[in-house]
Amino acid sequence: MKTPRFFLCVLGLHLACAVLPTHAQEGLLKKATFTHGLKEDQSPKDTAEFFRDDETVYLSIELKGRPKTGIVAAKFLFRDDVLADAKVDVATVNEGVIFSFGQNTFVGFNITHKEPLPVGDCYVADVTFNDQPLGKFPFKVAPPKDAIPSKIQRVTLAKGVDEEQRAVDEAREFAGTEKVVLVGVANLGLSSWLEASWKVGGKVDDAGTRSFTIKENKADVPFSFSFVPAGGWPAGTHEVSLVLDGKEVANEKFTVKVGAPMAGKTQLDLDASQLFRDDGNGDAGKEVTKFTTDDTVLHARWNLKEKALAKGVQFVWVLVEVEGEKEQVIATADIEPGVSDQLTSSLTVKKGLPAGKYRIDLLQDGKLLDSKPFEVK
Repeated sequence: MKTPRFFLCVLGLHLACAVLPTHAQEGLLKKATFTHGLKEDQSPKDTAEFFRDDETVYLSIELKGRPKTGIVAAKFLFRDDVLADAKVDVATVNEGVIFSFGQNTFVGFNITHKEPLPVGDCYVADVTFNDQPLGKFPFKVAPPKDAIPSKIQRVTLAKGVDEEQRAVDEAREFAGTEKVVLVGVANLGLSSWLEASWKVGGKVDDAGTRSFTIKENKADVPFSFSFVPAGGWPAGTHEVSLVLDGKEVANEKFTVKVGAPMAGKTQLDLDASQLFRDDGNGDAGKEVTKFTTDDTVLHARWNLKEKALAKGVQFVWVLVEVEGEKEQVIATADIEPGVSDQLTSSLTVKKGLPAGKYRIDLLQDGKLLDSKPFEVK
């Protein structure tokens, strides 16, 4: 699984580095040490077994000898996503060295962050010398000191939940169009996180992955995750994986005997396209062949010959020919996956578009399916 997207967008990581070389041979790793601080020579000050979620992460790399040339690089990863990276040019640092400490070279890295790091032992530092691996070194981020131990008490699958998040109609078999709900109860400590991912026919559907982080200690707290793929479930066996602080704690399988008619079908058979003036309430009103410079909301629609799973669909509004302007994209709009016999998009502009020629491109997975030219007068 990829890293939960919200973790990466809030970390605000900053990587700093320094190196203080000493005496000996080139390119061989002697030791990598995670530490709570670095000494002046970048050797470890206080070896760390783990870090708290609000602490700076320090890594000291000890190389045998004093290499004259070479680049030491480190990437810090959370699962498969790079949090931060940096490189140190040993040759540059070695220039002007007038004293040394011991017989080896120490390279120090540190990660600072404004927001708490996700709890778990799914971190690694990938260190190289001249693009050749020196090693991959795992480290752990522990919960805050006042966090209660996180533990899943029970989970089940159901067709719904009540107002108190309790399972309604537990099941292991679902219809192709039914929503499947993973329901559970857990003790969740401060800064722990839960994530559910859904495998459809053995392959993870990223659209169903959901995560949340606990902001306070909670005992016996109910939770639920639900999903139905765009187009519904195909026939077969599917599963949902529950991850707590980076470790899978449950894997629930279920079956669909009769798949949804549109499950997995993404071929769009286009019919007519239409333009509409706004009705004053944000919806399509009168059909038109062109717009005026007074129109501030423009609507476009493509009709399909039959219902289909619209997935990976994008509208692109393009200015083609306007006096004093080069051809340019005005706006893009991605369509949420779903089964439909129509594809619609709207463009809102504050003062209306200037007179000229325009078009709307309809794309799927980056490929052009159709274009609709129009004029504004």
